[in-house]
Amino acid sequence: MVNSDIGPFTYRPDAAARRHGPDGYGDYRSYRPWLRDEFSFRCVYCLIRERWGHVTGQFDLDHFVPQVRDPEQPAKYENLIYACHACNLRKGDQNLPDAVLTSENVRVYEDGRIVGLTPDAERTIRLLWLNTPQTIQWRRIWIRNVQLARDYDEEHFRQLMGYPDDLPDLSRLAAPSNSRPDGIQQSCHARRERGELPDTYLY
Repeated sequence: MVNSDIGPFTYRPDAAARRHGPDGYGDYRSYRPWLRDEFSFRCVYCLIRERWGHVTGQFDLDHFVPQVRDPEQPAKYENLIYACHACNLRKGDQNLPDAVLTSENVRVYEDGRIVGLTPDAERTIRLLWLNTPQTIQWRRIWIRNVQLARDYDEEHFRQLMGYPDDLPDLSRLAAPSNSRPDGIQQSCHARRERGELPDTYLY
C-alpha cells in the first residue's frame, strides 16, 4: 500500500530552482551554510535529516558532476549538493541522472520500499543503494517513528520533523558575490526571525 502520509520521506514535487546564488569562494566547503538551507537540512538523496543523528561528520558537500569530470570548477555552487556521508560514498565518481528523485518520479511505500517510475529514477535508486533490505528497514522504522510521534507525542513529532536550532544566518556571510541576494530573505533563519517558519516541514 502506498503511504498517503510518508512524512519524512516526501521528495520535492519537482526539481526546485535554487534560491541562493553565492559565488566566488575559493574553497567549496565555504558553501556549507548556504547548502544546508538550500536543501532543507537533509540529504537530497535518502532524505535523512540533521535532527536524526550526529550532524558533525554525517553530511557532506557532494559534487553532483564529480570533480574528476569537472576539475576546472570545484567550487561551483550550482554543482554542489547537500548529502549524507553514506550517499556521497555510494555515489562516488558516478554520473547520476539530473533531478529524478522527485515525487513525480518515485513512490515511497509504508513498508519502506522506494520505487522509481522512470528508468532514470530506477537507475539512481540502484546506484545509491536506496532499496537494499537494510535501507528499506531503516526507512520503515523512521516512517513508523514519525507516525507514532505524530499520534502520541506532539513535542517529539516537532523535534523529529522540525528545523535544526542552529539555522545559518546567511545575511552575515560575506560571499564574494551573490546572483540571488533576495534568497537570503527566504532563508529559514530570516523566516524564523519574522515568525514565518513553521514548526515542522516536509521539504
